[in-house]
Amino acid sequence: MTTRRILLLASLLILAQGHAAGVFLPRDAIKLSVEVIVNPVGGSPRSGCEASEEVRAFSKTEWWVAVAETRPHPQGGWEGVGSGIRCGSDSFEKVHAVSEDGSGNPYVIAAVSTVARLIPQMEDERVLLVDVSLALQKLSGFEKDGRPAYEQSQVKRSFSFSESGSAFIPLLVTNGMEQAVLGIHEVFLRVAASLIVEESAAKYGVVSVTSEMKEAEVLLDGGVVGKISTGGEMTPRNVPAGLREVRARDSSGHDVGKVVRVQANRTVLVELGPPSPERSALRYRLVPLGKNTQGYEEYRRGSDEAVVVKIPAGEFLMGNKETERTPLEHQVYVSDFLMDKTGVTWGQFKKFAEATGIPLPLHQPYWGIHDDHPAVYVSWEEAKTYCEWAGGRLPTEAEREKAARGTDGRKYPWGNEEPDPERAVYRRSWGQEATAAVGTHPSGASPYGLLDMGGNVWEWCSDWYDNDYYAVSPFRDPKGPPSGIARVVRGGSWDSRPAVLSSSCRNWGHRGYRDGDFGFRCAMSAPK
Repeated sequence: MTTRRILLLASLLILAQGHAAGVFLPRDAIKLSVEVIVNPVGGSPRSGCEASEEVRAFSKTEWWVAVAETRPHPQGGWEGVGSGIRCGSDSFEKVHAVSEDGSGNPYVIAAVSTVARLIPQMEDERVLLVDVSLALQKLSGFEKDGRPAYEQSQVKRSFSFSESGSAFIPLLVTNGMEQAVLGIHEVFLRVAASLIVEESAAKYGVVSVTSEMKEAEVLLDGGVVGKISTGGEMTPRNVPAGLREVRARDSSGHDVGKVVRVQANRTVLVELGPPSPERSALRYRLVPLGKNTQGYEEYRRGSDEAVVVKIPAGEFLMGNKETERTPLEHQVYVSDFLMDKTGVTWGQFKKFAEATGIPLPLHQPYWGIHDDHPAVYVSWEEAKTYCEWAGGRLPTEAEREKAARGTDGRKYPWGNEEPDPERAVYRRSWGQEATAAVGTHPSGASPYGLLDMGGNVWEWCSDWYDNDYYAVSPFRDPKGPPSGIARVVRGGSWDSRPAVLSSSCRNWGHRGYRDGDFGFRCAMSAPK
């Protein structure tokens, strides 16, 4: 973990302590809600009930949920008297009192406790973290005096959202007897959270327009804001944040436009002009380039001109007890796939921004934006969106490790020799030139010919991060745990220690996290 990330975690701890002392209270409110989703036997899913509340960060909220109604059976055991769902915003101790209305006793009782907090990011984006604790009671039978007896269990989950989102937690999955008596197949708890941002002063961004149209007028929300020449650029500033329509119109009547989202203090790149039919046809096409020096097939992706390498299917040893954090060694089988030969560059990311209207990151490297350097300050969502736009996806953690180290158990992409400046970009200091142009360290190539797999920038993976996941990871094509609060990053960066460049080293970042040493590359399904 880098020094800056340690400082970030320390600041979060101070933030929490300050709130506990009554020093800090965020202005933004958070809307929390719980909804019970019932999947009945032989019917369509329905909403059982819903409760919501507006809270401040770090405030604890409590709800209760009662699933179905039961009563003692005259011949022993129990029977169902209703499949209704009730919930409310109250303490757990009052659930039993609520159920004592003659209708029976709940089959499952859940006391739901939630705490939401904000993780400040390096700009106006924030990650919303929600901790959920469930105290579950499931009916095991009735005592001789008619009192219900319950089995108790605890469930704890944490979820992270980029300012809003929802997650599902199973409350009840029935067996055959339960299904027959209760008429219920499954019951889920849906937990949702969203920021309620207080209105403040108007926010403005910048729109950078380029066009191949000759002497065209540029219109913003229907009003002319200037003219642009062929291949030129026009940059309207102080554009109100929100959805905006940008159009270019030339003297011959050609009119091209896009709707883009302008964000405060960020620049949206807009390219106006219909793509040629040839370029449209090539957008997702993979053009074979033949075999690389290592003997593996390479292709060029039409959407962003990236070179991708085919990684063959097969087993490899994942993890290395001699590397950073000593990840557990285990055998993994990975199906064949394609992976970008180098990380996504600023030049490629700018094409993506122009095509989609997604703004460039607000924070940009102090060493400048160079088209052949890896794009940094990119969040996990933006990396995922880019890969999908290009026709691929983010790689899984297992795919990236195999692509980096191959099948011979080596420690680093290039072998077992320790890192040096000829093989990798690492241990550079802040204030100096940090990243290097991609692909400029060929002696550090992986067994399959991929470059910069150790050093230069950390790279996002698709998996949620769980320190103990390897103990339960499936053998074939693992994709990580189903949920979490942070995503896996791999590879080390320009300011990492040498040991961190190990192909097995695991690290993490919250979904909305941005930094000058965080970038990405894409993976794709192999052509058949």
